[in-house]
Amino acid sequence: GSTEEGGYDAERLQALDAHLAGMIGDGKLQCAGYLMSRDGRIFAHRSMGKLTYRDGSPDLMPDSIRKTYSVTKFFTAVAVMQLIEEGKLFLEQAVSTVLPHFDTPLHKNITVFQLLTHTSGVYPDPGAFLEPYPTAWFEGLRGYDDWITAVLSGPLPFKPGERYAYSSAGFAVLGEIVTRASGIPYERYVIERIARPLGMTRTFFEVPDHLLDEVCVTDEWQVGECRSSEDRTGKPPRAGNGLFSTLEDMWKLGQTMLNGGTFGGARILSRKSVEAMTRNQLSGVKTSVWGSNASDYSFGLGLSLAAPTTARPSC
Repeated sequence: GSTEEGGYDAERLQALDAHLAGMIGDGKLQCAGYLMSRDGRIFAHRSMGKLTYRDGSPDLMPDSIRKTYSVTKFFTAVAVMQLIEEGKLFLEQAVSTVLPHFDTPLHKNITVFQLLTHTSGVYPDPGAFLEPYPTAWFEGLRGYDDWITAVLSGPLPFKPGERYAYSSAGFAVLGEIVTRASGIPYERYVIERIARPLGMTRTFFEVPDHLLDEVCVTDEWQVGECRSSEDRTGKPPRAGNGLFSTLEDMWKLGQTMLNGGTFGGARILSRKSVEAMTRNQLSGVKTSVWGSNASDYSFGLGLSLAAPTTARPSC
């Protein structure tokens, strides 16, 4: 659709383009892109700047591939909700019924719901407590027989259900739950059960060799991420950080949620699951991570909400 059909002022898009181009010119950004839609029709899909940090780099294109990092958690939450719909999991299920590692006095009360809402007590991401020398949770895997034991090592910073604390380690655990409940390795499950049915043809955990030159990277470290073809046996599922995708593919998943769980003739979630994911599931839950001091935090099932602090439906 056109900008006018989208009900958007074309001059505002020009102002946005000028702003982003200025940031690129000042060296604050390497590149930028955006996609806008209304009523299921894309009316703006643009990109500017360079695809890579190297001299002579080609331009970033609207369909360039990019690491999505923690947006991967969105896919994980969808996968969990699909398995709940199939009766293979339930929200208040104790994680210990799927993963024996959790069958301890300290961890046995942790539930799938608490992992989805970052209220499990599993250690939060580096720097959450403004510690001066944070360590990434996956760095603690060394020296342990398996990664789940490493994630659960040490005390819980708070009792399950007591506080919100953003935990990528908790979502790695959810990825393992998806694997065991479905019988399909987490990464394959996401591609086969979510990405491909929605026509997300440029979404991968492993970027194919013939598309490596179309991936946006900002440094050499990201180049290494694109070529992650190592043996994953015994390693955490990339359920909190691992997918590569494009703006249009990500739009398809977002539009699926706006459509109540369906897109392009494919249904991946029920309407009720979408409603549950996109309304506040917490009431009276505190958070103190990254300097916050909220006494009533809002969060959906795996999704952050731009919602009031009081518990009420939101989308």
